[in-house]
Amino acid sequence: DLYRRSLADMENIRQRTKKEVENAAAYGITKFAKDLLDTADVLEIALKSVPAKIRSSESNKPLKDFYDGVSMTHDNLLKSFKRFGIEPFTETLGAKFDHNLHQAVFQAPVPNKEPGSIIEVIKPGYMIQGRVLRSAQVGVVPDLN
Repeated sequence: DLYRRSLADMENIRQRTKKEVENAAAYGITKFAKDLLDTADVLEIALKSVPAKIRSSESNKPLKDFYDGVSMTHDNLLKSFKRFGIEPFTETLGAKFDHNLHQAVFQAPVPNKEPGSIIEVIKPGYMIQGRVLRSAQVGVVPDLN
């Protein structure tokens, strides 16, 4: 009986160790990834600050080239995120507020919108290997009852 218990204990230790190694491989870059999310946000803000009319215009070629370079950098960063299992939330705008995935930054009453629905995404949320890396920062329609 003691021998069987020892074997079972050893098997449990092997399984726990294997799971810990897998978790370390999957989530070991979490802190580094969180720091890079700020860079992705800054690049996205830079891209949004250039009006669409100027982006496609050849009259201001240096700005257009600069925009294209920033856009390529942002795309490459998102591709790198994807390779390591880091992906943005999908369909946040218009979805129902979920405190596990979203962080409400403000509330604003909007006619014809259901209370608790998301009306604006300030910062997108990201997941790493199915876990929340950063909650999406959103604006929500309040429940006025």
